Amino acid sequence: MKSNLRLPLGSLPGRIVIPALVLLLCAPAFADDPDNCLLCHRYRGLSRLEGQTSKLHIFFVDPEYTVSRRGAHSRLGCTDCHERAEVSVIPHKTVTPVDCARQCHLGSPSGFARTFNHANIPRMLSQSVHTADTLKKAQTTGGALLESGQSECLYCHDEPSFRDPTRAIPSFSAVAPRVFDRCEICHAEKVPADIEYYFQHIASRLQPARPPVELAQVCAVCHSDPTFMKATELPDTVTSFMRSFHGKAALLGEETTANCLSCHVTAGENVHLMLGPKNPRSSVNEQHIADSCRSSACHPGADKSIAATSVHLDLPTSHGTPEFLLALAFIVLTLLTFGPSAALVLLDLFQVTVGPKHHAETEAHHVARRLLRTPAGREQLKRFTISQRFQHWLLALLFILLVLTGFPMKFADRSWARSLVMAFGGLQAARRVHHWAGLALLISLVGHLVYVAWGLRRHARSRTETGEEVGYLSAFISLPMWITPTDVRKTMQLLAHLLFLRKDKPSFGRFSPTEKFEYLGVFWGTILLGMTGILLWGAQITTHFLSGRVFNIATIAHTYEAFLAAIHVGILHIYNVILAPKVFPLSLATLTGDTPIEKLVEEHSDMVDEVAHRINPPEMEVRE
Repeated sequence: MKSNLRLPLGSLPGRIVIPALVLLLCAPAFADDPDNCLLCHRYRGLSRLEGQTSKLHIFFVDPEYTVSRRGAHSRLGCTDCHERAEVSVIPHKTVTPVDCARQCHLGSPSGFARTFNHANIPRMLSQSVHTADTLKKAQTTGGALLESGQSECLYCHDEPSFRDPTRAIPSFSAVAPRVFDRCEICHAEKVPADIEYYFQHIASRLQPARPPVELAQVCAVCHSDPTFMKATELPDTVTSFMRSFHGKAALLGEETTANCLSCHVTAGENVHLMLGPKNPRSSVNEQHIADSCRSSACHPGADKSIAATSVHLDLPTSHGTPEFLLALAFIVLTLLTFGPSAALVLLDLFQVTVGPKHHAETEAHHVARRLLRTPAGREQLKRFTISQRFQHWLLALLFILLVLTGFPMKFADRSWARSLVMAFGGLQAARRVHHWAGLALLISLVGHLVYVAWGLRRHARSRTETGEEVGYLSAFISLPMWITPTDVRKTMQLLAHLLFLRKDKPSFGRFSPTEKFEYLGVFWGTILLGMTGILLWGAQITTHFLSGRVFNIATIAHTYEAFLAAIHVGILHIYNVILAPKVFPLSLATLTGDTPIEKLVEEHSDMVDEVAHRINPPEMEVRE
């Protein structure tokens, strides 16, 4: 589509155009360019800058659009839209803005012209929320969206292009040549038709005219503009949509996800008949909105309660709602758990760097080395059994898969997120990996509970020194991963030591309070993430039992708990088992079961003392 062009003959563009007049007489016309307009307009540099308004007018028209039949307008001549009398002379006269509803003539291989126009579109818009008066009164930060006289179609449309036909017909590239050859048996001469053009046109119309992100950008021109929102008292619906699951899926390249029109236009209806929520015929009316969610393209098996799920939930502006309070609670929980743990790590690193060495450590090292020289000592100082090591690495593998496939949804607007999703084969493939990895994690949790229950049973039936059975209650209370009052007291002593307020560093047993805290955190996180993940995965089933608003809660809980788990593992746990000076480059405890002697002495000296008392001292002396 070309704008007005008036060039002073003495100007540089004028000096270019004049020679072109000579070429115009002999230059061949492009396929559907009978007036040979592309002789000049095919050059990308053809433009003009208005001195008074500083507006840049670009007059470039891509010739490939016409030659390669890239869109619905590719079969139109320029004068089908522009007034011939205005553009047939050079310099052009003042060009009247194009009226998209005017009648145009479509050429055909048979040589007969067919007339066509969009005159029915303004009539449809007059019945929608986007009436001509509404569009003209729209106020935006940048001023009027269109210049006087321009067609209203330009509010939403630009040069229409055919979308990739393989998205609608996956085998298009393979079958197209054969289909064209077969069709042209009749349609080449007997019933002339441009088969390739019509095939692309149909394949394009079998899918939305624009990808979800591009469509959201069109809507955002008004519906995310501060001036427009203030004048109309409407919320920023495009931003809230992009923060939703559907919006994030669109940012990650998923083009089958719901877009703006999926909800705001009834399936099968014309998009120009978009109606407001108060209209009883509207797809977003409270009586019909559930039908939009339950369409065959979205959640066909869901209950009507799914409509209570808020697609446009905007947490920063939803003060006082359960969703806002839940998000706030998770933020506070993150600060209260990650903050102190991170402080201990930083203080420990500082203590290792500048803190003094104590003579008590030398004796502890001596005892530990003596124990490690005996078979019984080496066996009892192993902090992790083979089964525990296997469970740990299975957990690590599943956790990594869940982070790699889940975190792109959290940061969908980052370039690395889409690249990561594409590495898994696209969003659908990444979601499948995420779902099954999550299910495997839940199964492994059940397996670990069976493992704990079996150990609890054995311990409960064991005998004390007096010959009595320990009992299930005592065995349960004595499980090694419970955080005890002693652990709390020693943690405070550790904090005092790291702050140089206490000389002696407290000693711990087989597991330190930090390790116990991480272990219980895995339990809490796996259960919460598993429950919310199953709710979201099986939305079409769970809506028959729960309100759609539960999915808002589940999404927030799933997202924030995953973030909390990731920063704990990705920062604190990785430091403790890989980056800490005592274990760098990697703690062997979860590989061989052997803890580095520095870490064993400094953090688990109580365990060393217990093993030393259980082993016969003479045996230790002989081995030495």
